[in-house]
Amino acid sequence: MARIGEYREAYVRENGRRGVLALALALIIATAACSGSGDGRPERSPSADAVTPTARPTATPSPPPVTLAEAKRALAGVVGADGVLGAATPHLDADRRLMLEQTRDGQEALTIAAFSGSAEDIPHYTWGTPRLLVPRNQQGPLWFAAFVDREESSGEVRTAVLTLMRQGGEDWRVSSTSLLDEGVRPPEIVTDTEGYATALGEEDATVAISPRLMAPLHATSAEEGERGFATGLIEEGPHTTGLADEITRRRAEEKNNCLGYDSIFAASDYPVHALRTADGGALVLYSLIRTTTRSIKVTPCGSDTRIPPEARKLTKERFILKELRTVETQLYVSTVPAKDSGHAAKVIGYLGGLTKVIVS
Repeated sequence: MARIGEYREAYVRENGRRGVLALALALIIATAACSGSGDGRPERSPSADAVTPTARPTATPSPPPVTLAEAKRALAGVVGADGVLGAATPHLDADRRLMLEQTRDGQEALTIAAFSGSAEDIPHYTWGTPRLLVPRNQQGPLWFAAFVDREESSGEVRTAVLTLMRQGGEDWRVSSTSLLDEGVRPPEIVTDTEGYATALGEEDATVAISPRLMAPLHATSAEEGERGFATGLIEEGPHTTGLADEITRRRAEEKNNCLGYDSIFAASDYPVHALRTADGGALVLYSLIRTTTRSIKVTPCGSDTRIPPEARKLTKERFILKELRTVETQLYVSTVPAKDSGHAAKVIGYLGGLTKVIVS
């Protein structure tokens, strides 16, 4: 369960800071003296013709650790292989292994879960032309993101937000994929004259919610809804207060079936990334872990409860014995406004699914 007190303290502490900007301006004025002859007429300096103005060297920005060209090649390689391997019939173990080797973090967990089902469960996508979001400066494992249209086999097209990472000598791997909600357009990302974006640190204090705190505050909103500490900080919607309403409704429904029901959210250990948006805020990419528990409270009326269809591919059991615990990996995209803007953060994209099932 979200640790509300800890995050409240961290959030208040963060917003209590006042940045102080000190500007120092130095003006250097150089004057040249002229030598005159005894009769007062101006005399040309003998070295005047030999002196030529020297251009002051222009500081050359350091090359980015990941270039746009490298990011383009890396993304093309990943989505190209995804298209070929996803369309392969039949799916061989080698195909699955190659697809899995292209993933990490939350994307890896979702891919492993997808492989637990039948070959028909493995999706096949067609990818459009990406818009690359490559930070000029970054620390830690290298990364970049991209907006790209993804077409499913059904013909439905959604805008995906992909994050790719590379650590050390490893190949580029997909860390997360989220789909923007229907009707949501990608936010405008700030880029410099060469097309590079600006990455924000996890503790960045120029935005209303620092990137590190977005996940735990989102978890609070999803668990407690309008009663939670995140009220007013994150907009209401299907990914926040809507989840809290769902939990309340399901708890009442399962009680009628002699079952106990509970569902909690927590920030994951996967990486958090953020980019500056044109309004002074940030696009934040992060993930949550949702753990849902159904337990038999009254026997025998609850003893014949079947495992839900979406969980059956991850377990051999067909009935709940005493308790069913399911774990979801949820990959999110949110926009966070600039600090003191008076606006709330908004969850604009999501992709997730069951990644673990425990029956006891």
